[in-house]
Amino acid sequence: ELLFRWMELNAFSVVFRTHEGNQPENNAQFYADAESLAQFARMAKLYAAWDFYRRELIDIAANRGLPVVRPMFLVFENDLQVYDIQYEQFMVGEDLLVAPVLDPGVTQLTVYLPAGEWVHLWTGQTYSGGQHVTVAAPMGQPAVFYPTDSEVGAAFAANLRAAGLID
Repeated sequence: ELLFRWMELNAFSVVFRTHEGNQPENNAQFYADAESLAQFARMAKLYAAWDFYRRELIDIAANRGLPVVRPMFLVFENDLQVYDIQYEQFMVGEDLLVAPVLDPGVTQLTVYLPAGEWVHLWTGQTYSGGQHVTVAAPMGQPAVFYPTDSEVGAAFAANLRAAGLID
C-alpha cells in the first residue's frame, strides 16, 4: 500500500521515477508483481497527462523562481485557513490541488478547498470552495481538484479520458 500511495504522490512531482535502493531485494519494487506493475503504469499515465502543464511550470520555476509544487499559502495568501495546512495537501502550480493519501487503510479524505468553484478530477463533481469536503480516494485516485474555469484542469481531465483513466 505504501508503494502504491507513493506512486500516486510522485505522479504529481517533477520527476516520476523509481529507485531500487541499495538493497532492492529487501524493498517493495514496482516490477515485483502484476498488481504493482499495473499501478505503476496507471500512475505513469497520470504523470504523462499533465506533461503540458509541467513544462510550463518548469519554465516559470527557471525564470521566476516559483516552485512547481507549492504550499497552499503561496497560491492563496489571503486565505488564513491555508496557513494551517502543512503537508496534507498542496498545489501544483495554481491550477491543481492535490491531497495525497498519507496514512494506511485510508480510502477517503477531507480536503480544504479555497474560495471559488472546484472540480473533483475523478468524478467531475463541482464543489464550492471556502469549506472542507470529503471525497473518495481509492487506490489509484488521489484527491485532486481544479478550478472550474481552469483550462489546465480541463485539458488534464481530457488527457486522462483519452488515456482511459476517467470516464
